[in-house]
Amino acid sequence: MVNYTLRQLQYFIAVADSGSISGAAVACHISQAAMSQSITELERIVGSQLLVRHRARGVVLTAVGTHFLRDAKDLIRHAEEVQEHIGDRQSTLSGPLVIGCYTSLSAFWLPIICEQFTKPNPGLEVKIIEGDGTLLQERMLEGYLDAVLTHTRHLLPTVSHTSVMTGRPYVLLPANHRLAAAGSVKLADLVDEDFVSLDIPTVRDNQLVNLRMSGLDPKIAWRSSSFEAVRGMVARGLGYSVLVQRPPVNLSYDGLPLAVLEIDGPVGQSDVCVAYTASQRPSLRLRAFIEFCEQVGAERDAGADLP
Repeated sequence: MVNYTLRQLQYFIAVADSGSISGAAVACHISQAAMSQSITELERIVGSQLLVRHRARGVVLTAVGTHFLRDAKDLIRHAEEVQEHIGDRQSTLSGPLVIGCYTSLSAFWLPIICEQFTKPNPGLEVKIIEGDGTLLQERMLEGYLDAVLTHTRHLLPTVSHTSVMTGRPYVLLPANHRLAAAGSVKLADLVDEDFVSLDIPTVRDNQLVNLRMSGLDPKIAWRSSSFEAVRGMVARGLGYSVLVQRPPVNLSYDGLPLAVLEIDGPVGQSDVCVAYTASQRPSLRLRAFIEFCEQVGAERDAGADLP
């Protein structure tokens, strides 16, 4: 028989998230004494110390507490989903949904998510956090995110995922480049030319490795952590780049033309995907989000004009 309550789990999660008994008490609108008593009773029931209390520095999770926190968050999520089923609200999405989004995907996905997924479902409390794909997945595994929109090449080995859009790399050239009108190019044809690198960790750790495995060791002359800055430098003739995300217009921010060429030969893909916790059954909200991303990705793969 399970002797702890969902309320105790919610209080424990609040303490872990706030880092203190007092902070959690304020967030949950109960007294500090009642919060402390609830945590003490929960520790007695599970038979392990979950928190180390420091008078002036709040609380720190024990090793057992860290694992228990993940399980507690999974249980609360499942309880919320059961409540949705009982309330027969499957046709109306509601409740919190926290999504991580890899920074380089933000400009392509956030606007349409906000317009066509979040806005039509006012009962949803959607929060989108941008950042590094790997770090976001780590936060997801800690229970702070429901899913992460990222690339398949960035996936951690312990997560599940659903691919939503193909991501084959392409070569970006200035419009006046000698190969600009070729339509496609072999990577070997660029070996002596300057390379403009999108200088973010996931690209350094994945794309450059992919290019070297495909027979090209880029001669990096310029770097930027900005996707559009890279496109702008290529447009000004400073070199070429290899990217995955494809804006619908082949112009830089300052209006200079660019040439997009397919890669002639094998090169590893990095599809866009929704990553989620392998041990967690996706909630109704998350399943709806994944289905939405699949629909958008299929339309974009087919070259459809999105409203």
